[in-house]
Amino acid sequence: MMKKIILTLTMMTGLLFAEELSVDEIVKKIDKAEQVESSFSKGKQIIITSSGKKRTLEMESYSKDKNDKQLMIYTAPVRVKGDKILMLNDGDDIWFYTPKTDRVRHLASHAKKKKVQGSDFSYEDMSGGNIKEDYNYELLRIEEIADRECYKLELSPKPSGPHYSKLILWADTERFITLRIDYFEDDELLKRLTMSDIQKINDRWVALKMVMKNLLEGGETVMEMTEMQFDIEIEDNVFTTNNLKKH
Repeated sequence: MMKKIILTLTMMTGLLFAEELSVDEIVKKIDKAEQVESSFSKGKQIIITSSGKKRTLEMESYSKDKNDKQLMIYTAPVRVKGDKILMLNDGDDIWFYTPKTDRVRHLASHAKKKKVQGSDFSYEDMSGGNIKEDYNYELLRIEEIADRECYKLELSPKPSGPHYSKLILWADTERFITLRIDYFEDDELLKRLTMSDIQKINDRWVALKMVMKNLLEGGETVMEMTEMQFDIEIEDNVFTTNNLKKH
């Protein structure tokens, strides 16, 4: 009888270990969950300063080739209407167009760290890329965030990655979508991004609300998606500098 119990426990333990994922498998699943062939979205950015002052921007966004190509078009208010940001090569090449000057300007590489339209998101925060290619990574532990069991990962950027010294990322163990990211410079926590209003659209889990808190300067930026479409037809010429001047 005792032998049967031991054998059963051994088999159960083996099954548990068989179901555990390696950190490489976890990262692969996160990248797969968050990279799409193409997308279109509408939404708004609510920028809240440390003094509590608010301003709201409305925008449309297009992406293609697993976020390698991205285009953001601001539609309101009047002050930013028609401003466009084109990001190619996972955010390595960034162009900015504004109808005020009717000029397309290529941003220098160091500008990737700058705030987008005065928000708490930098250009590189909003660019493409993926964990496996842009970071060295380590699984720290499994931890609960927003009542969800999450993989807690430490990401150290490679030369192709962002300028931060490290990121701590929490990804849902069931849906493999990111629920929180902490951004560090050396050992100082700079910003915290949290995702909520998780919904399933076209068989994909997506966060329709993102909040980036600036933990050094105060203030935060809220991004809320009002429309989201995946795997749609988008012509390649949408993601060209010539297209930026078209109204």
